[in-house]
Amino acid sequence: MGCRSRAITQGQRVTVMRGHCHPPDLAGLEALRQREKRPGPAQRENPGGPEFLRTPLGGSFLVHDSFLYRREKAAGEKVYWTCRDQARMGCRSRAITQGQRVMVMRRHCHPPDLAGLEALRQRENLPNLTHWEGPEPTEPLEFLRTSLGGRFLVHESFLYRKEKAAGGKVYWMCRDQGRTGCRSRAITQGQRVMVMRSHCHPPDLAGLEALRQRERLPGRAPQREPGALATHSPTASPSEAPPGTRSLRTASQGSRQGGAGGLHT
Repeated sequence: MGCRSRAITQGQRVTVMRGHCHPPDLAGLEALRQREKRPGPAQRENPGGPEFLRTPLGGSFLVHDSFLYRREKAAGEKVYWTCRDQARMGCRSRAITQGQRVMVMRRHCHPPDLAGLEALRQRENLPNLTHWEGPEPTEPLEFLRTSLGGRFLVHESFLYRKEKAAGGKVYWMCRDQGRTGCRSRAITQGQRVMVMRSHCHPPDLAGLEALRQRERLPGRAPQREPGALATHSPTASPSEAPPGTRSLRTASQGSRQGGAGGLHT
């Protein structure tokens, strides 16, 4: 709307600087008043305070009304949060936490990502790889060669491409991340595998089978016959040339010499 109305509060006094260019949003005001009268979902589920979930990079998300907020900064006892989908959706919702209290500054412009929230909660309950106990699985992990000589990790018929290795762990990303935007990740440590996110697409069974078939094929180098290159070597002597080649070469030289002699005559 481009409304430029401003207000200043000082104690119990309110000063309005400009008039509004639109009527009041009575329905939205009533909805906010109704929400103010009931506790938020996070407080109902966890009386101890707000709910926080780990981010993939080790930070924390604030969960409020099923929305996810990313930490922005801290000042004094207050922590400021921005909507997780700010960059993707342009959402300008903000939240401030102070102790056990949560204050939301703007409404979201999109519905909550319930599937993503549930995935984060499920991951929160997974054991840490460094705390796994008991012997490693006896079944070895399956790896397949890439066309460039690298390796794919195969897990539950999905293919993962190696991303990095650190501290005895190897981190993998979905092979189809670039094509489908899939954000599934996997971590291997020894023979153990932990999948961080579910895939957004079915497994490529045809591509997997093609890679397995290629894995069973013998290498191309052993198939080359020894001496095949020496037969056609340009440095080979006339005595080593194949039958018929020497006579053709001699006749060619004779014709060149005859042509040269004709010019001198």
